[in-house]
Amino acid sequence: MKRFLFATLILICTCLSAYAVDPNEIAHSEDDKYKITLQEAMNMALEGNIELQEQRKNLGISQNDIKTADALKNPQFQSNFLMGRIARGNSSQFGLTLPVEITKRSARKKVSEAGLSYTENKIKDYEFKLKLRIRTSYFNLLVAKSNLKIMEERKELLEDLYDIAKNKPKNSDSYNIDLLQADMKLKKQLIQINRAKANVRTAQYNFNRVLNLENNLTLYDSKEDNLFEQPLLIAKTNLPDYETLEAAAFKNRYDIKMSEAKILKAKRNISVVAKQRVPDVYLSGGYAFAHDGTPGAFVGAGFEIPSLYLYTPEIKNAKLEYDKAQLEYNSIINITKNIIHTNYDKFVMAQENVEHYRDIINKSNEILKLSKQRYKKGKAPLTNLIVVEQSHQDILQEYMSAVGAYYNAYIELLQEIGTDSLAEAENL
Repeated sequence: MKRFLFATLILICTCLSAYAVDPNEIAHSEDDKYKITLQEAMNMALEGNIELQEQRKNLGISQNDIKTADALKNPQFQSNFLMGRIARGNSSQFGLTLPVEITKRSARKKVSEAGLSYTENKIKDYEFKLKLRIRTSYFNLLVAKSNLKIMEERKELLEDLYDIAKNKPKNSDSYNIDLLQADMKLKKQLIQINRAKANVRTAQYNFNRVLNLENNLTLYDSKEDNLFEQPLLIAKTNLPDYETLEAAAFKNRYDIKMSEAKILKAKRNISVVAKQRVPDVYLSGGYAFAHDGTPGAFVGAGFEIPSLYLYTPEIKNAKLEYDKAQLEYNSIINITKNIIHTNYDKFVMAQENVEHYRDIINKSNEILKLSKQRYKKGKAPLTNLIVVEQSHQDILQEYMSAVGAYYNAYIELLQEIGTDSLAEAENL
């Protein structure tokens, strides 16, 4: 019995190990990754982003609101059948009553049309900001990949240092210390590479979360492998002057157009509320007959008398909503002017910093190369070379931070002027 149980346990463990799967492979294997360009990513999101599809449903709702506002009121069926002796001298009747609104339908329809304009611009605003979010997540993914590339290149350098230290004469006083230092630096670098790889995977998931495609099991990846081989995803163009950017913002910004539509809607709503004072007319007619069978007909008319309630609070509230909409518009305009000034200056300074760092990196590379040669020839201790190498890595990290600040300033400037590129603003 014990042998049977032991054999069964071994069989179960063997089966479990045979069917065990790495959790990372379940989520997304390397084969699932699909490299796409920035433009392809934006096109896919504009077509399949779930949140954007939800926003687009509001367009149909606003279109239906126009039909609702322009709808006629349904007629009412009414009857009056007399019974008993009262019917001998009076007629019974049945027919229809038709409510007729005076000047109200057209006013409501204009309000709904302004609401449709607001919805259209809101959807376009969401599309525009979605593209900006995709740009940012795509760029962050390239930053993570670039940091990994820096870490891997540093690993190659530290491997060279370890080999140089290992091949030094073993009878030298610093042999053991140099070898231990080189080995420690190399192993610490392997830890940093693992962290960099984790950051790349996190950036990939963030990029796919921004895409937010329905029923998608593919882990999309950036087409480029780093930021060192392309112009920072920024179109080559001269920065337009501030007045050009401001004019572009007032022409293109969808939130400004939304605010204008909101003002128009609030203004038209004042008319809708005020016309509540206009009495609705009721027209009626139908068939009538007497108790003795004499046939006939009846017609009637009536209207409301707006005397007990004049809708004064509603009219005041509508005017206050109009004032609020105007103040909101003025606030957007003032804030836009201020932020464009700020982002304009940030972009210029960030652009200059990137150029300075490029020059610094070239010089740092040369210093590192010379220091490596000096150590190899025994003219400098390993400690000096490690200090130079660490300084070079710090400069590379500072450069990546400068590039990030540059690109973020670029995105913020695009968001404020409401265009996909600075060239578009210049051509307006």
